[in-house]
Amino acid sequence: MIRAVLDTNVLVSALISPFGNEARALDAVLKGRITPCLSTGVLREYAEVLARPKFSFSSEQIDGLLGLLQAKGVLFEPLPAPGASPDPGDDNLIACALEANADFLVTGNKRHFPAEAYGQARVVSAKELLEALGQVQT
Repeated sequence: MIRAVLDTNVLVSALISPFGNEARALDAVLKGRITPCLSTGVLREYAEVLARPKFSFSSEQIDGLLGLLQAKGVLFEPLPAPGASPDPGDDNLIACALEANADFLVTGNKRHFPAEAYGQARVVSAKELLEALGQVQT
């Protein structure tokens, strides 16, 4: 079982484009091939960003996605990791990846994660995650 921390931009992209690699990564969560690593801070960020009016996601979409992640995921309470990323909003994700000993940190914005890995967690795109699962679409 692959353990992964999903950046919020992966969730946004999955809801916007239901046939893209990000949505396929969430399908792998649904099928039990990926275990999402979560923390209270990460879940709070997910809820806040997904509820932004600019996205126009329905409360049903948001609740369904958060419910899926919580049902399939494992909750960790990592120590804060201030300054771990050039974007302070991503510090929660890095802290969670380190505490969870995640295999991957999946993001659509790799420049916010200057290291190639945090602990054992490799920073990858959704496409790279699917490649690791042997599910990439060509």
